[in-house]
Parts: sequence; structure tokens; C-alpha cells
Amino acid sequence: MTTRPMRVSDLPIVYLSYDEPWAEEFFADLAAKFPGAKRVHGVKGLDACHKAAAEEAGAEWFITVDADTLVAPAFADAEIPEFFVNQRTRIDWPSRNVVNGLAYGNGSLKCWPRAMVLSMQTHEAAPAGTRSLDHDVGRGLASNPTSFGIQLPQAYSTTHPAETAYHAFRCGYREGLRVSLPPSPADLGRGFARHLHDRRRARLQAWCSIGTHATNGIWMIYGARMGVLASQLGGLDLDRINDFAWFNDLWDNLISQRFAGQSGHCPRSGFTWDTDHLEAEVRALGKRLALELDLEVLHLSSEHSAMLASSERPEGAAHSIDLMGNAYQSGQGVDKDPERALACFEIGKILNLSNSFNNFARMFHKGRGVPQDIERARENYEMAVALENKYAPSHLARLIGEFDDRTPEVAARIRMLDKLSAERGFVAPSPGTPAE
Repeated sequence: MTTRPMRVSDLPIVYLSYDEPWAEEFFADLAAKFPGAKRVHGVKGLDACHKAAAEEAGAEWFITVDADTLVAPAFADAEIPEFFVNQRTRIDWPSRNVVNGLAYGNGSLKCWPRAMVLSMQTHEAAPAGTRSLDHDVGRGLASNPTSFGIQLPQAYSTTHPAETAYHAFRCGYREGLRVSLPPSPADLGRGFARHLHDRRRARLQAWCSIGTHATNGIWMIYGARMGVLASQLGGLDLDRINDFAWFNDLWDNLISQRFAGQSGHCPRSGFTWDTDHLEAEVRALGKRLALELDLEVLHLSSEHSAMLASSERPEGAAHSIDLMGNAYQSGQGVDKDPERALACFEIGKILNLSNSFNNFARMFHKGRGVPQDIERARENYEMAVALENKYAPSHLARLIGEFDDRTPEVAARIRMLDKLSAERGFVAPSPGTPAE
């Protein structure tokens, strides 16, 4: 006789809140969909908060919902594969960020084994001499250091991190700092992003670029860019990102005063600010990230930001934007506009679309509507090659042939690149024939 898989509807759900002005509203929404939902509020310390949730749940397994998360009713029918039901494994379901469109662990719904939560030592409870910026599943358990975090593919919730300007800033700062930390402290500083996994780097660029369309979204971008600089340039105790009293002090005594004004308004909190000053600072931080850390981020128009954030399939959105860039570059169906073409390719680059890296490089290689910049072209061709673009090896070979000394080693590399393009399905055109 087979047993029915464990379902979410079998488990207690605990809502975690601390200082969020919308918490009553969001908890009421959760309780309406999941009668019997419990709540833990105002517990200082993220480790202590989760231990309080385990006690409140009173069950061997329980679900946690973050304060800025809204859950779909269909979550009640979600099943947990039997293979993962053990005391060493936490199960996550990604939550879609309504500001930047990302869907991964940030704000995710989590199913915890009670024993794991009560034995873990994370955040403020981490052993002396160790740093814990997250729950550290995999190394944060006092009784059993061999633990696992499994993310299931379905998304049953949305996370709303920009309900107030302050909370948008705090969330962006914390996630910008966490996502930007490379695997090794030796990789901090200039060029750190090269040591991040492609997907993690794309997430970081999204946090630092997407959100200008959303209420308070620019505060999340501002916070994320500040968090990256804080993580890479030193001078900050990284444990501060889990100290909300420190954030309150930073906001009240520095940030809110720095941007005092009336042109921007947060509907939920009533906070106002100088929009021009904030936008100028966001752009200045973007320039610092590029100049000091070699991290490219964008200041997107509201239209482009909304298009990326609302797409259910970011890769598809980037592909469409890349096609739009080609249209603007060639004038096919629209007025020819190199500036808009370049902006489209830059958006595609944020999402690691190989064609966008290749087309971006092509513009600077050939000086198509932009000043010719061979090194910038070379760098982006190299990225497109690494992302397995079929055209980029051939285009890079042409650039090398045009601008590098023709040594035997260079000639050999050109042959290798042309062969790679051919293996990927593109044969370089003969001289005089327009290339792709």
C-alpha cells in the first residue's frame, strides 16, 4: 500500500513579520486563503524568529511565509516529493519579485523540519568567529552539519519588497550585498563579478538595474548598488545587514535627510524625497560599479524596466528585446536609432543573452552609430563566445585579424575560432559578403 505524498495543506503555515506597515493586510490575505495560519511578529534576530516559528507551529514540519510575500491558494495542493522528506532537508518554492521579475530563493516559501530549525546556529546565533549572512543550510546546523536546501520549480507566491521606500532600500541593500559576495574573499574587489556563476551575476545586475517602473523601485536599485559597493570595497561589518536597528539608524540619520524633498512620494508610508537627487545618485553609483568594480549595470527607462519585470520568461523577453535592437540598428520596420539599439542589447546582456553580447560588440567593432571601441568589442565578443553564441567566434576572429599583429599564434587562434563557429552552425562568409 502506497502512502499519499505530504502536501502543504497537511502542514501549519507561519507568517513572519517584524516592522512592516503592511503586515496586518498581508497576514489577513494569508489567513483568508489558509485558515489556521499562524503568525510570529516582532522577534528580534532572524535565527530567533525562525525558532519562535517552530515553536508556534508545534509540528514536525512547517511552512514559513516572509512578511512581504503573498501566496496563491493553489499552494495548498503542492506536494512534497517523499524523497526530500527527512530531517536534514529544507524545501523551497521560489517567489516572484514583482519589482524586478526575478524568481529564486529570495522571498521563497520554505518548508522546514522542526529539528533543523531548533538545532541551527545562524545569523545572530552563529558561533563566535564565524559569519552567517543567511540560514546557511548545508553548514549551519549544530547537531548535523550535513543539511540540504532543495528548491522545487513551481512558484506559488509573489514577493513585494518595495511597499515602502525604506523597506525597498533595506531589501535591495541586503540582497545586493549577499548576491555580490564571491566564493572566496580573495576575489573581492575589481573584477569580482567574473568569479560569480553566470546566473548569480545576472541576478545581481537585475537587482541593480530593474525597478524604475515600480513605486519605490528606484530605492531598491539604490540599495542594491550601495550593498554591492559595501561588500566589495570593505569598511563595513557584513553582519550589519541582519541588524535592522542599524538600518533604521542609517535611514533616519543619513539617507532620508540626504534626499529630503517633495517630488517623490511613498503612498504607504507618506515619506517624500527629491527624485532628481536620488536618480543622480543612482547613476553615480552605477558609474562607480563600472569604474571601480568592472560591473556593468543599467539605468533603464520605466518602459524597459516594466517589460523585463513583467515577463514570465525573462529569456524570451530578452530575445524579443534583442530582435528589437536589430530592428533599430537596421531601420527595419522602425526609424533607425543606434542609441535605442544599444539600449536593447544592453538589456539583453543583463539576462545573459549571447546574441545581445555579440550584437553589442558588433556595434563597437564596426562603429555602427557609436564611436569605434575595439577593446570593448573584444570583451563582449569573448563573453558571447563563452555563452556559446555561434556567430561570435567568427566575428572575434575578424576583429583579431584586423587589429592584432599577424603572428603564427594569432593565425592559429583565428583558425580555431572559425572552426568553433562552424561547429556551432555558422560558416564565416567569404570576403566581400555581408556577415551576420
